[in-house]
Amino acid sequence: MKENICGIYNRNTVCTDIWQRLKNEELPVVLYGTGNGADRIIDILERENIRISGIFSSAAFVRDRYFRGYRVSDIETLKKEFPRMLILMCFGSAREEVLSFVNDLRRENEVLAPDVPVFGDNVFDSSFFYEYRDELVTVRKMLSDEKSRETFDKLTEFKLTGRIDNLFDCEYSNEGLFTVSENSIYIDLGAYNGDTATKFSKRYSYDRIIAVEPDKRNFRKLTENTADIKNITLINALISDRDERVLLDNNKGRGAHESEKGKIAVDAVRIDTITEKERLPENGQLIIKFDVEGNELKALQGAERTIRERNPLMFISCYHRSEDYFTIPLKVFSINNNYRLYMRHYKGIPAWETEFIFVPEK
Repeated sequence: MKENICGIYNRNTVCTDIWQRLKNEELPVVLYGTGNGADRIIDILERENIRISGIFSSAAFVRDRYFRGYRVSDIETLKKEFPRMLILMCFGSAREEVLSFVNDLRRENEVLAPDVPVFGDNVFDSSFFYEYRDELVTVRKMLSDEKSRETFDKLTEFKLTGRIDNLFDCEYSNEGLFTVSENSIYIDLGAYNGDTATKFSKRYSYDRIIAVEPDKRNFRKLTENTADIKNITLINALISDRDERVLLDNNKGRGAHESEKGKIAVDAVRIDTITEKERLPENGQLIIKFDVEGNELKALQGAERTIRERNPLMFISCYHRSEDYFTIPLKVFSINNNYRLYMRHYKGIPAWETEFIFVPEK
């Protein structure tokens, strides 16, 4: 990112975010996709009095239906009505056929992808950026390689502008950043259906895997899909900053979260409790993957002893909440600053599949 973009380096720079731009947009604004993401984007558009001219879905999902009072159409119908339009992508995907379709759309019209948080109310707009600029600059300085800094800059620009070229420009692998020893212990937090635990078991030699998943339906799939994996322990629990029985909201599609109005009881557990109860060998390399649907900061608060004493290699998702961008690294370094910090974004729209990688100093 250039030094004068959005004031990261120049406090006198004024930045225009996607919502400010849409207020003055002369082209018809149409939405691609329905569902949770579209819901949140429509909420902001209506709050800002930004007119929506239409909604379309992929051909397989076009039926005689309405979404939020708008008739769901297909792109060919809208093209006849609007020869030129501004398209807002309102869902997330890394599927090749979806990304190919988006690129086809971009050949005829501009396509933006508004960045709205999966959880929380803080939208990464210009006001948010200016409020937390000092924290963002601090975290940027913590990053250990140029690819991480470029990723940080490109994603910041994407979050402010919705321009998806920024995502395509920072798709880097994490190869060469870390090593995995043969006696490693892998803790998979937010194990879902066992996909990441399975990949780890096939790629590395290891001593043990511990997979934690709060959602009962996902846990059943996790149990089935990991039945043939050796030395694996499965825990049906919510990772938190305390140990107690809690109620889950069972919000389909957005992960399992604690809620006073929830109806599904499950244990909440700290990472420190897991590492103590499981009696992990002290000489084994500890690796922890955090993908806990917006509970990452609570998870870190419940892992302070483990991070301080065990110096684990950590992969922490940083896209669920807008503030994850700075609260996660600042929290980790407040516990243990004996780390090299990297940031990687993998293929997909919007800025999901983005993580901080904390590699212990040798």
